[in-house]
Amino acid sequence: MSNRTELINSLFNNWENEIPEYKNKFVKDGILNEDLYNTAKHKILFITKEPNNPKQESGDFREWWKDELYYTFSYRIAEWSYGILNDFPEYDIIWKTNGLAHNAIQHISLMNIKKNGGGGNSEYLRMMEHAKMNYKFLQRQLEIISPEVIILGTSWKELRNEVLPNITWKDSGYGIDIGRYGESKVIDFYHPSSRNAPAATYCLLQKIIESKSYCNL
Repeated sequence: MSNRTELINSLFNNWENEIPEYKNKFVKDGILNEDLYNTAKHKILFITKEPNNPKQESGDFREWWKDELYYTFSYRIAEWSYGILNDFPEYDIIWKTNGLAHNAIQHISLMNIKKNGGGGNSEYLRMMEHAKMNYKFLQRQLEIISPEVIILGTSWKELRNEVLPNITWKDSGYGIDIGRYGESKVIDFYHPSSRNAPAATYCLLQKIIESKSYCNL
């Protein structure tokens, strides 16, 4: 097991033990495959709200996505990852060639703000509570992952600002805010499960990443 993964697993142990609500309900995330992440063209982190896991069962995205992808959430992350890592070829290529989407998602990292399951729709006040409660742990997880690109799917500006404070946000030119958090370029994008046309969000992300505003961050 590689060093970053060991550090993240140790962090998760402390995190679950410190917050009673997470005991035996903790859903792990982080770097999907550290060897692939370390050699990726861009080190990408997706920050989202909470696992869609209303039964409050424990689990690990790193295991769930090891062999296959499930549902819209993982499909969009795979598509966007493939685009960023491969200079955005035509969208249709991703699903016409077996294995491209699954391979792409193995190169990235995922961080949920709330570490136990929620339903299909996150509750604003609950999410803000967990963002504040988890702040020190989230910052440590960010430090270990050390991404170059952060894609936010947090829905609410207040939530993004709680997790990533003191960013000077600017318009990308495409109606999406961008900024810099330490060494990471940040895109305040759609949640992966949002009801937007997949090819359209793929092309929008391409426009943002190729924009002068983003390149100059």
